[in-house]
Amino acid sequence: MKYSDLYRSCLANFAKGNTLVPFIEGKPGGGKSSLCRQIVRDMGIAPERITEFNPSLRDPVDIMGLPITDGDYSRWLPPQEFYRIRDDGTDQPCALIIEELSDAPVPMQNPMCRVILDRQAGELKLHRKLFIIGSGNSTEHKSGATRMTTKLSGRMQNLTFDENLDDWCDWAFDAGIDLKMIQFLRFRPALLSDFDANRKINPSPRTWSMANEVDETLPSDLYFSNIAGCVGEGAAAEYTGFKRIFESLPNIDALLMNPSKAEVPEDPAVRFALTGAIAERSNKGNFDRVMEYISRMPSDFQVMFVLDATRQDPSVRNTKAYVQWTVTHGNTYL
Repeated sequence: MKYSDLYRSCLANFAKGNTLVPFIEGKPGGGKSSLCRQIVRDMGIAPERITEFNPSLRDPVDIMGLPITDGDYSRWLPPQEFYRIRDDGTDQPCALIIEELSDAPVPMQNPMCRVILDRQAGELKLHRKLFIIGSGNSTEHKSGATRMTTKLSGRMQNLTFDENLDDWCDWAFDAGIDLKMIQFLRFRPALLSDFDANRKINPSPRTWSMANEVDETLPSDLYFSNIAGCVGEGAAAEYTGFKRIFESLPNIDALLMNPSKAEVPEDPAVRFALTGAIAERSNKGNFDRVMEYISRMPSDFQVMFVLDATRQDPSVRNTKAYVQWTVTHGNTYL
């Protein structure tokens, strides 16, 4: 399932109650953790009532707690994470996000069974309105995940996370990812997530986000090395090549001076780069001329452009060119 489908279904199920515990499994670096946090955040649960717990980094005693022997019998002092989501007598919901659950060894999986099914951490009763969601990598990708016991997986709703380019692009625009990178991955969608356990470095939504932080003013050879350190040499070579195309595009203002006769490139890579560059420069004042040029491109590039331009500047929806275009392409665009 893609990000948006998982998001929508988890929120819908949680609206019915907290019994169902989704476990989201997929490739490393796909955005599973971000999805879990967004779901919990958008449920409106107060930040101080949200606990993140990574069982692969902890011992069973971190669920049971530490023994106190200052009386006639020992008692257990619960850890802070679980004490925060205890049954405190209030009606305010709380949440537990379980990170890297599939990396946890069996001794840690066993106490997690009771946390998930019985809402009990050792002797500590957890909140009756506790919502639990977990994520982890799949064993097939050989990234450190171990086989999850049947008794643990049988206590959860097991969902598979599949990276989706449209979802990532929606996120990337809001997150301020460089337009060149967005257009490149539209041109080469297979490189959004290309995991190979035999490679040390792989392109993934997470590593592309890291690559976006590399300083573009670095010398070209140093810039390439920095990008390769995030997504691997193969993906870095393709991206830096695309970036050179983007940066060598004709002057957009000059192109829009004569939109009916300006050259429309045939190379798909140049088309991806050019439509992105024009979308970035589009506004209500120039949109009629912009659409005169863009309408000479294939329809799939037109749709991509209009989506980007309206996201960049929603006011272009109030232009005559936009209205005319949607009338003609409404079935494709909507």
